[in-house]
Amino acid sequence: MTPFALGVRAIAAYNLQRHMNLRVYGREHVPRTGPAVLAARHYHHLFDGAALVMGLPRQPHIFVALDWTRSPWERLLMETVCNLADWPVALRGDNLDRRAGGGFAPSEVRAYVRKSIAFAATLLERGELLAIFPEGYPTIDPAGSRKPDDDAFLPFAPGVLAIVERAERAMNAAVPILPVGFRYARATGSRFDITMRVGAPLERAPGTAREDVTRALEARVRALSE
Repeated sequence: MTPFALGVRAIAAYNLQRHMNLRVYGREHVPRTGPAVLAARHYHHLFDGAALVMGLPRQPHIFVALDWTRSPWERLLMETVCNLADWPVALRGDNLDRRAGGGFAPSEVRAYVRKSIAFAATLLERGELLAIFPEGYPTIDPAGSRKPDDDAFLPFAPGVLAIVERAERAMNAAVPILPVGFRYARATGSRFDITMRVGAPLERAPGTAREDVTRALEARVRALSE
């Protein structure tokens, strides 16, 4: 583990100690070696990632969005951090369209999407564990939630399958997709009782449409979050 990865783990451990009562089920589904994708519910903008880092037998690379940055300096800082952590970075075009100013421009979205998909696939080709939040936006978000209530989900985007299919073509081998559910409940003060459940790899029949696989994945993540 690199010094920077150890730093990421230290930050996650701090959040776990201060704010989280974490229970994890299904660790046995995470392969000890080789590539895999964790497709997780996105409930908390920070604690979901901390739970994935601290609750699994392997530390994942986390796919993040940086369109929330407010200035070129904040953009530079966050891009540097993500580069050091080997975390793929994407931009949510619909969010940039709604915001004035900030660290990014809407014209950068297409290039960032191509770059992030390519890098995420490369991580899988290297045998890494990759965590993705297909909803795109968390329930608890400093910028304001896009969900009507705490139990709501946003539709899953098909980008997970685009990344997996690209890696599978390059390796000529299957990449398992593991659904991950989160259930949050308020504990005391700023603490949450958090249950994270990792499911068995999603079964994908050859030739199944990307949209059908995405819907099946969303259904599994919803069930694991109950």
